[in-house]
Amino acid sequence: MKKVLFIALALLTGSGVYAQKGKVNAAEAYLNNGDVEAAESRLQEALVHPKSKDWPKTYIVSAKLATEKYKKEKDIQQLMEAVDYYLKAVELDKADKGRFEKEIKIALTFFVTDLTNAGIEGFSNQKYENAMIAFENVLKINNLDMFQADNPVVDTAIIYNTALAAYNAKNWKKASEYLSEAISYQYGGGDAVLLLHQVYGNMGDSTNMATNLKNGFEMYPDDDRILTQLINYYLETKQNEQALEYLNQAIEKNPENPTYLYAKGVLLDQSKLYEDAITNYEKAIELKEDYFDALYNLGVIYYNQGVEQMNVANAETDHAKFKAKKAKADDLFKASLPYMEKAATVRPDEISVLESLKSLYYRFEMSDKYDEITEKLNTLRGN
Repeated sequence: MKKVLFIALALLTGSGVYAQKGKVNAAEAYLNNGDVEAAESRLQEALVHPKSKDWPKTYIVSAKLATEKYKKEKDIQQLMEAVDYYLKAVELDKADKGRFEKEIKIALTFFVTDLTNAGIEGFSNQKYENAMIAFENVLKINNLDMFQADNPVVDTAIIYNTALAAYNAKNWKKASEYLSEAISYQYGGGDAVLLLHQVYGNMGDSTNMATNLKNGFEMYPDDDRILTQLINYYLETKQNEQALEYLNQAIEKNPENPTYLYAKGVLLDQSKLYEDAITNYEKAIELKEDYFDALYNLGVIYYNQGVEQMNVANAETDHAKFKAKKAKADDLFKASLPYMEKAATVRPDEISVLESLKSLYYRFEMSDKYDEITEKLNTLRGN
């Protein structure tokens, strides 16, 4: 009699466990039949009941429920709840000797598709923060031991998409992290490098801007966009030696690119190496005859040299020497004139060019052109 009583008590004690687990299984069946409300009502108690709250399957089914609710309501938080439930199931299953690992793995495989679609949907609807969250959780799931143990892989496409979503969401910190990771796997090519450059610019991180561009140039030496951006960076930060080094490489690779020749001219101009600057500006104009910046800068060099030479002449007390020095100044002003006139044909309303021409026409007593320029300047200024 005592043995029979003991068995009866044991069965009675275990019935609570089976009752709660039965609710979880029932909830799964309701989900399979599309009855979300019935499934949810049975899971609510199972999630808190001491007999089922530590059972891995409770969280597997809860994750499936949250996913189904997302598909109906499109609330990204429901997908995030699903992720949390799956991760809880993985954690509990490890303690339960991996009895549900196969079931979790299958469920997660399908769930990753839902997450990816949510991220893509976030892009199309411009809900970039949601897209980023969805893609981040794809990565989190892909990195689980159950997926990496048998066939370790890195989903570089998802990493890059996460970076793009973070960029569009203006989450610069995460954008920089995911772009850096994508670049480390050589995914995204020069686009990823240039996008990271923009991110660092938004972060005000000048140190990493240079490092990223140099690394990008080493990885993609044929991407002229990276080389150009690298040159611009050094020009903007007044690091002339580094800028010249990369400019020379750029010109050697592409000697027919007028932009590189112009940039080298600017660099030499800033370093007061005017003869060399003139040579590079002229080469740029040979390749692109309407290159306004090169035309204008050439005109400015000769014009400024003329002003300096005129100051030298004015300081001369000997009349003969004054005339000789003034003649030299006039030659420089005359050298400036055709470049300024050509620049004016490219940009007819550029005030700085017109002012220079007005001064030159006055100096050489070109009255008709002087009057014409004066009238045009007055019109542009509303006088």
